[in-house]
Amino acid sequence: MCAVTGLDAPEGRDLLISMLASRLPELGNIRRHGRTRLEMLEIVRACLQEPRGLPELVATLHDYAPNSTPVLRIRELVVASPVLAVLSEAELREVHSLLARVRHLDVRGVLYASAGDLTLPDRRLSTLREAFDFLAGVNARADGLLPVSALVEHVLAALDESDVHRPVADGLREWNDAQAAKLGLGPQLKALRAEIAQTPAAQPAPACLVIQLSRHGMSPDRYLLSHWRQIRPGPWRPERGEDQIVALSDVEATVERLVVRAEKEWAGRPGRPVLEFVLPVHLLNHPMEWLPMASQSSSATALCLSYPVVLRSLERMRAREFHRRWHNRWQQMMEDAGIVCHWDTTGRRGHDPVQWTSRLTADERLVLVALNAPPLPGPAGSQASLEAALRAGVPLVVWDRRPAPPGEFRRRVKKLIKGKAIELPQRVQRLRNEAATAAASQRDAHAGRHLAVLFDDPNRIVDWSSPDTDPGSARGGHNAEGES
Repeated sequence: MCAVTGLDAPEGRDLLISMLASRLPELGNIRRHGRTRLEMLEIVRACLQEPRGLPELVATLHDYAPNSTPVLRIRELVVASPVLAVLSEAELREVHSLLARVRHLDVRGVLYASAGDLTLPDRRLSTLREAFDFLAGVNARADGLLPVSALVEHVLAALDESDVHRPVADGLREWNDAQAAKLGLGPQLKALRAEIAQTPAAQPAPACLVIQLSRHGMSPDRYLLSHWRQIRPGPWRPERGEDQIVALSDVEATVERLVVRAEKEWAGRPGRPVLEFVLPVHLLNHPMEWLPMASQSSSATALCLSYPVVLRSLERMRAREFHRRWHNRWQQMMEDAGIVCHWDTTGRRGHDPVQWTSRLTADERLVLVALNAPPLPGPAGSQASLEAALRAGVPLVVWDRRPAPPGEFRRRVKKLIKGKAIELPQRVQRLRNEAATAAASQRDAHAGRHLAVLFDDPNRIVDWSSPDTDPGSARGGHNAEGES
């Protein structure tokens, strides 16, 4: 670290500590000595005391002096930091054999639930053994348990009680009990089991940029634009950026600047970030996914070619009285093998809005609503159906932005909802890519050019503006880590 250009000067060390503190506020009070080597030792010592300290130090040094020789060497040392092996080869073979017999679980979801505050790997892990081996290289948790023991417990919680899985579950439970007994951690394992039994596992959040628009003051064309950045996949910890007051005509350029800035923070981290727009109902029909990038050049391309782009509801995020139902349907969607759709009948003969809404409210298996018209007010629009879906807690809503959906709309939706619900934004992106790359004569008529998707995860709240919400209680609020 002493060899990094610029850190030999006090102002260089001041900048490094400030950059570190923006990632980990706990490091903002590092003791100062006025001498390079002593202050480097203080920085390293402070980072060693934080669970994410060394990885954040490496990332900060990379931002300070990208790809310099000392920084690359520091990265090698941190990545290669040895973790003493606790498990014997026989114990590894036993648990590997048991995990190999469990093939139906969501590997990344199980890993996220087990990893706690650890940063998840960017590479795709396709088997439980790969997830186990990743955690086997990580130091023990604060309670002394091995992270792999937490993974085994989450696998056990996800297995059903059928005869098919009982031998595997019994073997995994015995294996974990033996590890806890060997390390003298029986009470800690018992506490973890009780905690898992009471708390459903959450899904990992992707790297993403969340942009929110809400009316500002009395002017109908002025909006408060807020944004949050989730820098890496893993626990939902978005960092709030600076709010801006914009006109609708300014949104395009502002979004482009925010995406460029986010990409600089995502640099060096392979992955597929997502863009989310939290909008009031009257803006949901705006085609945000087709906003341009590199708009000042001849090679401008739409956002949706580079990112999955989804919509979210501002009104529901602020209406806590609907959140329980929202969580229920999201959990139902995650647990079911397929997505069950409630088809809107607005504008069709015999449309009975009371019956339609009653069926939706009564059946929590209905997690997707396909609107029969854009969500606009009046008899020709489906805004009333959208609002009913939001109140009922429906997390997924799709519609065609054209005044009347074409005949192929239902067929397209049925095709899109085949597969895992959590991967719907990626399937929608592929459809939009098809539209953008179609022949010129077919491009504007392609369904992907007009499809809107509201994909609203209740576990990823960002807004803090509800009158009965404490700003500090909403992750990403002014009192949370990040800019204000």
